[in-house]
Amino acid sequence: MKQASGNSILSVRNVSKSVPQADGILHILRNISFELERGSVTAIVGASGSGKSSLLAIMAGLDTPSSGTVLLDGKDMFALDEDGRAALRAQTMGFVFQNFQLMPNLTALENTMLPLELAGKRDARERALVMLDRVGLAARVQSYPRVLSGGEQQRVALARAFVQRP
Repeated sequence: MKQASGNSILSVRNVSKSVPQADGILHILRNISFELERGSVTAIVGASGSGKSSLLAIMAGLDTPSSGTVLLDGKDMFALDEDGRAALRAQTMGFVFQNFQLMPNLTALENTMLPLELAGKRDARERALVMLDRVGLAARVQSYPRVLSGGEQQRVALARAFVQRP
């Protein structure tokens, strides 16, 4: 495992994930360790079923490992309860899910404003409009997900992920 340099935003240490099945234990992840530095770009690649999504869910504190630790900005994700992990995620992360997780009854603007409103930000509308413009959707702010193309939905999801400046 790479030693912490003091510039790490995320440290994954000996993370394993196993689940019981009818025919025994399924080992999804085994002793995964790495560090991500602030400002770095990292890709997690592998075959279908190799544990990429499970690892990402654990790194975000959305799922718990069977063993190991995840430090986000120096804080042990799993020493926190679910509310604590949610608060830490809201301060430090932005998410773009595989299926985007847009709220179908909200416009592109409202979907982008949602995390800001949940955080009590008074400038939610202005910040969301700026972010939607940055992803090329200024003309589609009042559109609902069902009328947006897949690429447009993905850009709304990106705008929503970055609008809080994680």
